[in-house]
Amino acid sequence: MKQELLVTKDRWQVQIAVIEEGRLVEYFHEPTHLEGLVGNLYVGRVNRILQGMESAFVDVGLERDGFLYEGDMGPSGLVDEEVGDFADRKSSTVKNLHEGERLLVQIIKEPMGAKGSRLSTEIALPGHYLIYMPFMNHLAVSRKIGGTERGRLKEILRRLKREAVGGFIVRTAAEGVAEEELAGEMQALADLWSLIRLKSQLCEAPALVHQEADLVGRAVREILLRGEGTVITDDEEIAQRCRELMETLDLSPSRIRGWADASVPLFDHYRVQQEIDKALRPRVWLPSGGCIVLQSTEALVAIDVNSGRYMGKKSLEETAFAINMEAVAEIVRQIRLRSLGGIIVIDFIDMTKKAHREALVANLNEALKTDRAKSRILTISEFGLVEMTRKRSHRSLERVMTSVCPCCEGRGRVPAAWRVAQQIAQTVAGMKQSRPATVTASPEVVRYLEENRERFGLGATTKIEAAALPNPAGYSVKPK
Repeated sequence: MKQELLVTKDRWQVQIAVIEEGRLVEYFHEPTHLEGLVGNLYVGRVNRILQGMESAFVDVGLERDGFLYEGDMGPSGLVDEEVGDFADRKSSTVKNLHEGERLLVQIIKEPMGAKGSRLSTEIALPGHYLIYMPFMNHLAVSRKIGGTERGRLKEILRRLKREAVGGFIVRTAAEGVAEEELAGEMQALADLWSLIRLKSQLCEAPALVHQEADLVGRAVREILLRGEGTVITDDEEIAQRCRELMETLDLSPSRIRGWADASVPLFDHYRVQQEIDKALRPRVWLPSGGCIVLQSTEALVAIDVNSGRYMGKKSLEETAFAINMEAVAEIVRQIRLRSLGGIIVIDFIDMTKKAHREALVANLNEALKTDRAKSRILTISEFGLVEMTRKRSHRSLERVMTSVCPCCEGRGRVPAAWRVAQQIAQTVAGMKQSRPATVTASPEVVRYLEENRERFGLGATTKIEAAALPNPAGYSVKPK
């Protein structure tokens, strides 16, 4: 698959767009004055324990305390202040904690809205080919690696593990990598952990003890190593950093290209902003004329597949199957682009044939292999619903690009014209009698008032005028 990683930087931000087969599939954004938080390690201090919620709030030095749920607590991670070492506790729970205690934690989800960062004591240090978990003791290989290569990597891992403490996961990018490279990275991660451990013993809480790679470094490590893609950037400093990183990985620096066309900005050439604008709309049209509608709520993401303008040529069953199969690729693309996570429910068009339903789920599973985020799919229900979960570690595109409307406060609806007109009539009636007034409202409300002036008791002395108000439900009543 042809993949291009577009990187642009200005005084305000760094932006990365992932292009696959000529289409935008992922977008990342990081303000220049803020560095990424996910993956950072802190020695925090327990501020509050909520036994009933099996969780604790931990001060890590950020604006809001981080949230530590018992399910995210590993077998260790507690810092014993008396001996300056990690406490030997096989099963850490909230009951083991007490307020004021120091704790080594890692951010696994960045702050969202009024919520602080989500924390974990299950420390994971990602490398290019391996993930090192110092408190765990198991070995695993990415599920996206199969066949004889999976067996080869498992055997290498078992041999190398004899000389290392902790657990390791082989990443997808390690496919085909020599044993010497894996051994070198395993040692480098173990050395990094020794340094982090030393820092955590000596520092005062709260303190940052390990900074994860920035957005560009993570993108190259997480995306570029998985295939034969290229990086295109309009910033020479970023280009040089990427070349140096590629050289350390024994990859060709020629995969890093500068953007030489000064007449057209990089993102404009690839129409990135236009695709982002489309991704902020709920309705997405399919080439056949069908469409999908995506709606995010606090509880889940609902995706509805509709036939739209597509009428089909054979039967209703064949029409539904064709639209559903076409919708799968676009649904996965939109999930990745919009960075949707949590519970996702997809309402496909009803199909009666079992073979069609099984083919649809198989197609969805295959399409999700291009997604780096972990997901899990349940079988299609009798109502044509597919339930799935997707790991969420970053803010959605909607939260990055938009804010809550100050007029409707996120409801997306405004009172009907008759309700606003009724409120205006009550306001006018409550004023001193025989006093003329001027009513200013939205054109729709003004039109309704003019048509029903007598019914609302608005005499000839009441002047009604339209104004382009920012809130269609807003109005003003002023005495003359």
